[in-house]
Amino acid sequence: MAAPHTPPPHDIGGRHHAPIAQEDHDYAHWEKEADAIRMLLADGRRRLFTTDESRRVQEQLDDETYWKTPYYERWIHAFSTLLIEKGVLPLPRIEAEEARLRAAGEDRVEGTAAGAHADHDHAHDHDHDHDHDHDHDEHHPYQEDHDAHVDILSPLRLRGVAVRNLLLADGVLSAAEIRAEIERMDSRGTHNGARVVARAWTDPAFAARLAADAGSAVQELGLAKGETVLTALFNTPETHNLVVCTLCSCYPRSVLGRPPAWYKSRAYRARAVRDPRGILAEFGTTLPDGTAIRVHDSNGELRYLVVPERPAGTENWDEARLQTLVTRDSMIGVALLQAPVTEGTDPR
Repeated sequence: MAAPHTPPPHDIGGRHHAPIAQEDHDYAHWEKEADAIRMLLADGRRRLFTTDESRRVQEQLDDETYWKTPYYERWIHAFSTLLIEKGVLPLPRIEAEEARLRAAGEDRVEGTAAGAHADHDHAHDHDHDHDHDHDHDEHHPYQEDHDAHVDILSPLRLRGVAVRNLLLADGVLSAAEIRAEIERMDSRGTHNGARVVARAWTDPAFAARLAADAGSAVQELGLAKGETVLTALFNTPETHNLVVCTLCSCYPRSVLGRPPAWYKSRAYRARAVRDPRGILAEFGTTLPDGTAIRVHDSNGELRYLVVPERPAGTENWDEARLQTLVTRDSMIGVALLQAPVTEGTDPR
């Protein structure tokens, strides 16, 4: 009798039961940098590895290691492993740079005294992002964030610094490119998606083009198409759309930027496909029993953007004013948009 199939740790659709921690956190600088390096190494000019190769490396981690390793440290593990495999950076050279960093005291979060030790031990069993205030030296695009919980860089964060230094030294990447990629992702967000949604509400012809080819339609607004297929999902009174990525964190980054922390979490990724109404209820969203919920699982080639229903009472609103109603969560599908409060109406 064949042994039962054990899915890899990243494939968790329907296999986790915890509530969703909905708190949003600003991305730390080192996380933005890891994000930028991974995107640049796989871009159309360099093509040093593919998304599938990056996933393959992460999928080979055992379950315990996968879930105790923070999200962007897994990215560092993936791209550093692939650079070693492909002969771009030999492991002995990386290890030598790590040793140099330790000897020079550069394995510490900036602002921590040499010899100090953290009194806070992270047990990372979920993806999360730290919220830090940090000053950026304009002459050094990689300044580490001040982190009250960590003074010695974790082995993977140290590896990320070593790999970055070597890529810069070899001319594979430049400091300007990394800075520009970080700024490019910082410039994306809810405001871009709101432009798309408001235009679809006010321009039926644009809505039709968005439904047929969302990637081309968003380019009409000066937004990036991205390297994957973008599909717009239109909510109706009969059907509500919910977006998830059960395998990792695929998200319409070309429009909305980086995903929220909860979207990457084990709880959301596992439960969205099994208990979508329960997920919506946790976000304060209740749908009529007769409304069908369609869950769309993103992947390496396909991204989704939900077009929420236009709230009642906005018939005379112009496009700019409509944009102010659109939220990030409504474009993922976990929230509904509220009708505007009119004068003389109790907002409660």
